[in-house]
Amino acid sequence: MHPRIASLFILAFLIIGGSASQLNAQADRVTVKNVKFGSKERPWGDYMVEIDVEAMGNPKNDPSVINPKYVDNIEVKLLVGYPHPNPADGKDSFIFHEASVVIATMEVKKSRKIAFWIPYDIAQRDNLSKEPKYWVIDLAVNGTDIPVTEQNIGNRASRTLNPQSLASMRNMAGSPTKGIMLPGYLSGNGYRESGQNRPPFVRIEEN
Repeated sequence: MHPRIASLFILAFLIIGGSASQLNAQADRVTVKNVKFGSKERPWGDYMVEIDVEAMGNPKNDPSVINPKYVDNIEVKLLVGYPHPNPADGKDSFIFHEASVVIATMEVKKSRKIAFWIPYDIAQRDNLSKEPKYWVIDLAVNGTDIPVTEQNIGNRASRTLNPQSLASMRNMAGSPTKGIMLPGYLSGNGYRESGQNRPPFVRIEEN
């Protein structure tokens, strides 16, 4: 199954009240601890989103696990939607951005901070608020999606989001805005996650 389709399936599963216990084995591997929107990276003033991710553990007897004390190949994908500053005909419309990172490995029970950034001029042009109207963080381990929970979906989004609207948002985050929001390690201002919180990224360069 395509990862995006799987993500939509999981979200639909949760919305209609499916049992979370059926997905616990995967859900327990990684979790979102905190999300911080709108932090400014000085002296440039770019719009930053910082996410604290914690590795929780691995399923028993998983042959793909190199070391049970580490969770490998963690993908973190962020989708954000902000109100359009100049909507056509006065109707509500939004600008969506999407970006992702892959962390090679994380020690169990340790958290790591990752960042995504939107350049200063784009943030000023679009009049970005501190928190986007809609936001969703998709997590995956070894290509297998982790269920969406209240920790990785915005409160306002959770009241209005459904698989169809999520798919529409992802489409709008395609060509027009592709490559605008980027991982912190690709920041043009030299932003880098630092210290012991810096995760080992699998570097994916954007053209």
